[in-house]
Amino acid sequence: MFKSGLLGLGLVLLAAAPAFAQQQDPFGGQFGVQEIALPPAEALRNAELFSAELAAIPPQRPGVVDTYILVASLWNDPVFEKEAKEAAAILGRHFDATERTITLSAGQGPGIARIYPTADPNNLHAALAKLGKVADPNEDLVIIFVTSHGAPNGTVALQEKGRLGSGWTPLQFRQAIAASGIKRKVAIISACFSGNFILPMGDADTAVLTAAAADKTSFGCQPNRDWTYFGDALFNHALRSGAPLLDSYDTALGIIDGWENKLIEDWDRLPANRKTKDNPRPEHSNPLSHVGDNMSDLIARAEGQGVAVGCAANLSFALDRAKTGRPLKGAADTNALAVAKAKAEGKAQELAKPRGRTAQDVARVIATEAASVTSIYASQADAVGARAAKCATSFGASSAG
Repeated sequence: MFKSGLLGLGLVLLAAAPAFAQQQDPFGGQFGVQEIALPPAEALRNAELFSAELAAIPPQRPGVVDTYILVASLWNDPVFEKEAKEAAAILGRHFDATERTITLSAGQGPGIARIYPTADPNNLHAALAKLGKVADPNEDLVIIFVTSHGAPNGTVALQEKGRLGSGWTPLQFRQAIAASGIKRKVAIISACFSGNFILPMGDADTAVLTAAAADKTSFGCQPNRDWTYFGDALFNHALRSGAPLLDSYDTALGIIDGWENKLIEDWDRLPANRKTKDNPRPEHSNPLSHVGDNMSDLIARAEGQGVAVGCAANLSFALDRAKTGRPLKGAADTNALAVAKAKAEGKAQELAKPRGRTAQDVARVIATEAASVTSIYASQADAVGARAAKCATSFGASSAG
């Protein structure tokens, strides 16, 4: 998401401190921040919030691919915290990692009470170090999702208006992860020009999913929105349906392309006096990804239970529709749907057992996901139908149409 004039060589300058504007990079290439201290009571509250986040992370479970998640909104426009909050919830359910998730945020602006610990360099580094310490580097998966504005050199901006300003470059991001001892990871970057993360992060033990090519902006970062285009497509539409993460990214690309086509069409219909240098014709964001050789199988094993739960939820919804004579496309055979639903539930319980989850735990999660499917059907009917039909086929109900 692009805001012109906000970034200078990766450093977000504090408007409240004009002297900072004389320094383009006072940190010598290191990850640092220029910051006005929080008031004492707020500083204490922030420290308590962060301590609680770290203390809540449970130990690693030997023999299980545990997933650990760090989600951070780095700019204090409300859209970024909203996106971070919902993405954390969706990722946590999908990877059975709700209690293994740390959320940091730049907040929602001055005067609005803080919900999450600050997304400043120290907290970001400490969170990475915590996950690197707990996760088994040879067995577990770490997912890092950041959302903010971005600069043409790939820097992701950190800002709390009037208080804190900095930027996180792709190289600094890679160095912080390496120093934390994290081995196998997924980096999801929702920002303009985030394709710049591909090259420094693109090794065999890393998957990188970005919102834009290295030379393109992304869209939907207006403060009043609930999601950016990228977050909406990936999390709210594709992953929420229960599809695997990498499949969801591919689905998201098509959704984003359609939304951006509409932006371009709307621009083309503008009168000539509206087509100015300050309002150029939109260009497709062209999101980029890299999936390292060691990652596809690990991601699939990490999310196996979540995918089975998602399918059970979609099939539960599809079965209810079919029984009432309003079947989803490709999912009309109630007997086949019932068989597939039972198989999906059985698979979810089988995968949950080594994680210490009971059948009742699994049933509660499936019920929660089924309620989510029901709530999103009104706006995503085609996606829900397609996912249910695919799940029916995946779990042996090929005659469900």
